Amino acid sequence: MSRIRILLFLFCLGLLASCGRSTHEYLDNDDVRIKSIKHTEDGDFLVVNAVLVNDDGDDINHSVYRMLWFDKDGMMIEQSAWRPLIVKGKAPIYIKERSTVPGAKEYTLIISNDAS
Repeated sequence: MSRIRILLFLFCLGLLASCGRSTHEYLDNDDVRIKSIKHTEDGDFLVVNAVLVNDDGDDINHSVYRMLWFDKDGMMIEQSAWRPLIVKGKAPIYIKERSTVPGAKEYTLIISNDAS
């Protein structure tokens, strides 16, 4: 009986891990972190508001970011161009992005030191 419970637990854990892509990722950038991130729907479009912070209090961090937008089935339907991001030490920076293709239900925010 315990084997069945373990398998059921692992199955449920796998389902939870695959639900929703509304996440954020860091690519080669340890100083900038997402303090908060929220999304709302504007008709058929998705709007994401994020607050980023540079944890290194003395430095100015020059980075780039982009948004990936996914439909309800997890298929990517759009990606933004890399946008410059300058985050001063301990100062918050506010990002607001809106999908331009209707049907976006999930997103990924990517922050990087290099857009190449």
